Amino acid sequence: MASNPCSACKVLKSVCTGECVFAPYFPSTEPEKFDRVHRIFGAENVYKILSNETFSPLQREYAVKALSYEAEAHIQDPITGCVGMSLAYEKILNNLKEQIVSAKNEIVATMGSDKVPEYNDIPMPNDFLMTQNQQMGDNHRADEASTSATPPASSGGTNDTQQTP
Repeated sequence: MASNPCSACKVLKSVCTGECVFAPYFPSTEPEKFDRVHRIFGAENVYKILSNETFSPLQREYAVKALSYEAEAHIQDPITGCVGMSLAYEKILNNLKEQIVSAKNEIVATMGSDKVPEYNDIPMPNDFLMTQNQQMGDNHRADEASTSATPPASSGGTNDTQQTP
């Protein structure tokens, strides 16, 4: 690994060995990722997290993603960081909820209360809960049904079985 050190060893100007705890999470192809985390949290704190033996590799990976996300948010907004982003998204969500209530009240006023669909009556697209990686490729579920992101042949945006004249 000495020929291609990880981005952490490059920044810290140290020799990248086979036992480097940073290498799996900060590859040499993403130097800005470690730079952001190092500036906000410090290399020693990141080292402590990654060298904690009670963490599984998956937990370390999640920790690195969380540190990277928090560092990016803190660089963009040094005062509130992720909390500011969360508050902004919460405000957007509350505005959307108010718009839904307003639209529902308008429908009730014009069409009557029996024509207003409930939230659970609204059809959900098949690919709604798919991750971005699943949408990019043609993955298969356990029942061998395709989960490709290509739309079904009869998708027109409306539910054909519940149309009213």
